[in-house]
Amino acid sequence: MKKKDVWNEEINPDGISEKLENLNTNVWDRGYYLETDDGYWYEVYVNDQIKKYYPNIDLSDEEQKETFGKFHDIMLYHYKDDNQITFFVPNGETQYTLDELTNILI
Repeated sequence: MKKKDVWNEEINPDGISEKLENLNTNVWDRGYYLETDDGYWYEVYVNDQIKKYYPNIDLSDEEQKETFGKFHDIMLYHYKDDNQITFFVPNGETQYTLDELTNILI
């Protein structure tokens, strides 16, 4: 499956649904992933404590854009209401990964 096929319900009816194990509970409430031919999609949810520090993540804010904007295909549409961050880690990416996002938020 290609990266773009994640959003095609005919090809991928379950979406990003594989449960992530061993998430850092100081940051995350829960999380899911989906492996594609191109890399991994992550859908992760910050816990309430992190949400207090980051009530909103807005990429139009220069400081937050510098911090979060380098993650591939990051989607924050559901962050404010649902604490959800969705992003892609292409094969070979070593910096902008789930571990890096965890380190930023901790």
